[in-house]
Amino acid sequence: MMESDVSMDEMKRLTEQHYQSFLQARLAGAKALARLDAAMQARHALLPMPLTLRELALLPQLCDASLLALARSPHCGHWSRDDIGDTDPAQVLAEDVAYAEFSRAILEEAARHLDAIHAGQLPYVADAAFATADSGVLARAARVASYRDEGWFAPVIATLLPQACVAPGTARSAPSQSLAMALGHGVETIPTPASVEALRTALAQVRHAGIRKKLERNLKPAEKALARRA
Repeated sequence: MMESDVSMDEMKRLTEQHYQSFLQARLAGAKALARLDAAMQARHALLPMPLTLRELALLPQLCDASLLALARSPHCGHWSRDDIGDTDPAQVLAEDVAYAEFSRAILEEAARHLDAIHAGQLPYVADAAFATADSGVLARAARVASYRDEGWFAPVIATLLPQACVAPGTARSAPSQSLAMALGHGVETIPTPASVEALRTALAQVRHAGIRKKLERNLKPAEKALARRA
């Protein structure tokens, strides 16, 4: 057994689809919820995912429609351009005040974190700014803000997208490839004037060839979708 008294098999079973696990545990009672929390903490000890844990802690505050949107969607972890046109759980979450407030908090924190890396206040390690699992949470939060047309989102995405895909200095690596590409897909899904401009800025600055190729695929569809949305 692991220190949390959760076996590796149980950790995998509970955490691979933790939104579904939460709904089942909520019906089963306090012991099942504690078991899920222990499993998520055990996974976090192996593969840190602090924002995913914060989102899990938020789930009891969400309305049933939000929980079902997360549990039903095969795209709740990561959203790619292949998913565009499918139901986006962020559309439902955008109507949930608790999730909207959570989205603002984590996106503003993420922007400050990247600012600190670029200012040399935190050490730079390629692809280590955010856990891969947490990139999906941040990207979904960005889509929630876009669906809500939040005024605070403009300066945040202006920092978040370009700085996620450009390393400090002249390195061709990136603070977070997973976040950069997930945000690009989000801009294509539900563009705002600010997010499209942030995508253009990112493309003008990015040195990582793989990220550039991905973001280039997002730009024209995002511009067309923004014109339709206007």
